[in-house]
Amino acid sequence: MLEIVAFDADDTLWHNLIHFDAAERQFGDMLSHFADPAQATAALMAAEARNIPAYGFGVKGFTLSMIETAISVSGGAVDPALIQQLIGLGRDMLDHDIELLPHVEETLQALHGNFRLLLITKGDLHHQERKVLASGLAHYFEGVEIVSDKKPETYRKICQRHGGHIARTLMAGNSIRSDVLPMIEAGGYGVYVPFSILWDHEHEEVPPGTARFFEVKDMRGVVEVAQSLTK
Repeated sequence: MLEIVAFDADDTLWHNLIHFDAAERQFGDMLSHFADPAQATAALMAAEARNIPAYGFGVKGFTLSMIETAISVSGGAVDPALIQQLIGLGRDMLDHDIELLPHVEETLQALHGNFRLLLITKGDLHHQERKVLASGLAHYFEGVEIVSDKKPETYRKICQRHGGHIARTLMAGNSIRSDVLPMIEAGGYGVYVPFSILWDHEHEEVPPGTARFFEVKDMRGVVEVAQSLTK
């Protein structure tokens, strides 16, 4: 019988990637006198993916990648004032308001009290803590786990830490690569909640016939899946 329902945060509970997309467009425009905006943006995305092992996920690593790309694209000719603007762009991303996605709170209300709820998100510790607090959702969760990456062993350790069983745990999120498949590989259940935008780094297909996999239309479907696993 299902005991724990865990949720991803960014682009599962609240908007996140839209802020990165907007910043990427601004970056391309700001570098337009050095390169075509599309080429500058492509170089930024490549740098961001390349730098994940060193910087991790989040706005701070993204900001460093913007600075690195600006220097590279401009051949070192970028003005210090433009670097300052890029730093300001990153700071604005850290300060944006939290906008919940549709049906999030009603879903948590329906599950709270019937299951133990966990929030498992990756990214910068300080920024993620601020977002959880600003979301107004923290009281629904028994535990909040901010991790550097999401691997099968990550999920196993979190379940053990909270006294749960991985085989009785469901993970819901918008990333098949990070939220769904690693949880299934660990021995739990994964439910894919699609979002309109997906970062290229998170793209992955579900192998045909994958057991313990569910896909829902929106957050309300997580309640139906959780209830079906209690029967």
